[in-house]
Amino acid sequence: MSRFEAPPSVAPRHLPPKGGGGVRFGILGGLLTLLAACHPKPPDVPGVFILGVDGMDPVITQRLIDEGKLPNLAKLAKAGGFESLATVNPPQSPVAWSSFVTGMDPGGHGIFDFVHRDPKTYKPISSATPPSTDPTKAIEIGDTYFPISGGAVSNNRGGVPFWDLLEKAGVDTEIYRIPGNYPVPDSGAKTLSGMGTSDMRGGYGVYTWFTDKPIPTKPDGSKLKGDIEVVTVEDFDGDGVVDNVHGTLKGPPDLFHIAPDAEITDNNYLTAGVTFWLDKDRTSIYIQAGDDTALVKEGEWSDWMKVSYEGLPHGVVSYDGMVRFYAKQLKPGAGEDPKGPGFAVYASPVNFVPSNPAQQISTPKTWSEDLSDILGNFYTQGMPEETNALKDGMFDDDDYIRQVALVQQDTRNMMELALARFKGDHDGHGAMTFMYVSDIDLQCHMLWRHGDPKYADAPHHPAWEEKSAAKHKLDIEHMYEHVDSLAGDIIDNLPKGSSFLLMSDHGFQPYTRDVHLNTWLRDNGYLVMKAGKTTGSIPTDDVDWSKTKAYNIGFNAIYLNETGREGQGIVAPADADAVMKAISDKLLAQRDPKDGHVVVRKMARSKDIYSKQREAEAPDLIVGFDIGYGNSDQSTLGEIGTEELTDNTSRWSGNHLMDPDVVPGVIFSNEPLPPAGGYGLLDVTATVLKHFHVDPATGMTGKSIY
Repeated sequence: MSRFEAPPSVAPRHLPPKGGGGVRFGILGGLLTLLAACHPKPPDVPGVFILGVDGMDPVITQRLIDEGKLPNLAKLAKAGGFESLATVNPPQSPVAWSSFVTGMDPGGHGIFDFVHRDPKTYKPISSATPPSTDPTKAIEIGDTYFPISGGAVSNNRGGVPFWDLLEKAGVDTEIYRIPGNYPVPDSGAKTLSGMGTSDMRGGYGVYTWFTDKPIPTKPDGSKLKGDIEVVTVEDFDGDGVVDNVHGTLKGPPDLFHIAPDAEITDNNYLTAGVTFWLDKDRTSIYIQAGDDTALVKEGEWSDWMKVSYEGLPHGVVSYDGMVRFYAKQLKPGAGEDPKGPGFAVYASPVNFVPSNPAQQISTPKTWSEDLSDILGNFYTQGMPEETNALKDGMFDDDDYIRQVALVQQDTRNMMELALARFKGDHDGHGAMTFMYVSDIDLQCHMLWRHGDPKYADAPHHPAWEEKSAAKHKLDIEHMYEHVDSLAGDIIDNLPKGSSFLLMSDHGFQPYTRDVHLNTWLRDNGYLVMKAGKTTGSIPTDDVDWSKTKAYNIGFNAIYLNETGREGQGIVAPADADAVMKAISDKLLAQRDPKDGHVVVRKMARSKDIYSKQREAEAPDLIVGFDIGYGNSDQSTLGEIGTEELTDNTSRWSGNHLMDPDVVPGVIFSNEPLPPAGGYGLLDVTATVLKHFHVDPATGMTGKSIY
């Protein structure tokens, strides 16, 4: 999972005008409205149901099984099998899930990191989309721009998704919240995009914090991940009572008033108003957003509320989103009571409305609408857990766990629907369903600091908080128990004869020390700053490219500044191997001055480990950090700081962006697993295809586990 908010240059700009809302009713009644698609008859084989659990670790899982805390998974392991599952290099979620989806390594599908760079500009961009080669052209009328060409956004992942192969073979296929499938490619299968799906702003999730007290800057000087709107409690409605607050919610970029291909700034977003009325006791709040209203008590959440954004006047172009509010504090801290705790209300990132999303989030386009008819509104943002507000200190751990519970309920509702729709044999023929669960990954990232679930004798994490740890040290175990409960529901309700696989894309480790790769490259002479600068960043053009041989963009990536490829390259292709060897040798020899520990466990050259289809787009070097170490957020986005190594005091305290050998995932099966072991992610893809007697696509390299 990513732990940063991507800059505007990372976000896709395309936002076609759509809108709408959702209606909730019972699952059984709703099922009657979903008509089965007609397919050619596939082979007569039982169905396969896969639960994909992001970040589930084999060591933690085995311990909890041994302690009797995962009874359903223990039953599954006994009936079939439980093994470690090798991940990919680098072991990042978009890379790993793309490998599972396509049955190819990163050199085949082209997703190498959460972030890659535009080689012409050196700037970071989302790995989900390729660098732009088709600039937007528009007609300018007054202060309005009407696009006429360019600006199209496509998914950067190559290869053929396994579900397309199954669908063409007549296997009834449904895919729920699959990572890395946004922007959504065309498909005949029913798919709903997951991790990587943006909010309405085009980023990975920007919350809004309404407060009547100024927010102090973060101790490390980094930028807050949300919009902080300082408001005033006033008497706007003129009734003589100081109890009103007005605020705004940023929505999609105002593309009709931004010059083609100009950078999107904080002032370039459409806005919608929101009004709050405090009750006389300051214990609840009445909220109006658009035409929706809600009454929320302090410490409670609203349901989803629809907000509308006008791209062009008079409804010519409009966009509908949805938002949830959390009444954190309702005792004003300015005006009436300067010493009071303060007015603080959280608004979620503005999500797409699943009944009529402003961007396509499913195939067919109507699939998200069909799901909404049954489930009502649900999180469409790809990483729905509110990690940013927790990292920023706006949420405490209690707030965070309450919000995670909302996500878990969405997950359970959707899984129950998927299970109810899964017919197993599809009237005597094959059916396949995949359901993604984020329970463990993000919670391990955020809550590891309270107590290490993997190493009983581990010292306190640098971000350990004594008071909160006493209450939350077992939270990660509870997430595993929730997954066990989901697995139990599947085991109990799976049609007879169906196959059940539970798998994860990687495991987890503690993350206690930040490595600042660009700083290391500067200190070792491979990255050179412009005259007069010792710190700065790649995006703000502080680097002297005429003297720079290598740089870091991404969590595990080092690129050479190669001639003919980078915008201002100086490293001749004939010299590339020597430069890579020198960098690798020095990083492998690096020792942490704090305790002498190895920092980098392995270094890999992409040309040595990846297939050739898209190897040219790969980073030159993949850095395999040892347990406890990871590249810093700052370096990942191109910053060059003062120190090479620092304690990780962020609440983002567990990680997996390391050497893949130290973070394997898991696989469970209700059928016996051969004892040979050595299974990898690509083998799961091959296993599913072979189960349905479907030939793999060109470039798929896995082998069936059975």
